[in-house]
Amino acid sequence: MSYLSVTLIDVGWGDSILVEASDPASTRPRFALIDSNDNADRDYWPTWNFLRKQFGLREAEFKVTKPFFDFVMLTHDHSDHGSGLKRIMQEYGTQRFWYPKVNEENSVIIATLHAYANHASPPIAHQAVDSNYIPGSLGETSLDFLWPPPDTIDPNPNNNSIVLTLSLNGKTILLAGDAEGKVWQQIAAQIPPDTVVFKVPHHGSSNGTIYHDGFPWLERLDTFPNAAHLGISCHPTFPNRFGFPDQDVLARFRQRPYPWYETDLHYHITFTIDQADLKIKYSH
Repeated sequence: MSYLSVTLIDVGWGDSILVEASDPASTRPRFALIDSNDNADRDYWPTWNFLRKQFGLREAEFKVTKPFFDFVMLTHDHSDHGSGLKRIMQEYGTQRFWYPKVNEENSVIIATLHAYANHASPPIAHQAVDSNYIPGSLGETSLDFLWPPPDTIDPNPNNNSIVLTLSLNGKTILLAGDAEGKVWQQIAAQIPPDTVVFKVPHHGSSNGTIYHDGFPWLERLDTFPNAAHLGISCHPTFPNRFGFPDQDVLARFRQRPYPWYETDLHYHITFTIDQADLKIKYSH
């Protein structure tokens, strides 16, 4: 059966997303991991613990052998998205490592991961990607990058976020990184009209949704015949008290027919596209 599953892992603060896709040409599904804020200094490993449990429960289906992931991706150069990726690549292995362009002398995370990929044994193929890069597919699921544009590095790392679409069976899941309103003003028209899941950018902050009193990506979703489901990776008081998701953003959601799910309320959230429909599963 053809399927695509995207899980927003509850990591407290930051993002981590597990992608699983069917592949009839393989003896097991294909997997990818996007972001991880695991932090050795705090002895804090939410992504690592989730993966160990997730794959341990499925030992009868497949063995975890390196390189396990088809790709590991860092959406942008912030530690709450990338501090745990080195350990993930060390322990699981990956065929490819993707990240946005960055000025490496100013890099928080990417320069370190770039160096690790070069010196891993064997070295990991890595690529700075943009909207011109053709990512191909993950099993039966087609992939596309909407952002960042080529030959441009924004001084705000959030606005270099890789915006990724995953499409299967006429339905699309869009993963937005932390791209802010400035980005959505430019690419909202490119959001596929068959989008059934939209990962809300920047943890539901106002700057991820509101731009000059407009709501570019939300207003784009308003034009679609079917309401998309929204997912937010957020914990308003852990460990930084930024108060995301923003209450004005949530007020806009309440005025619309979009169901939304938050990791602070629902824990791990899995969106699955299969041949029949979209299914949503969460822990509580």
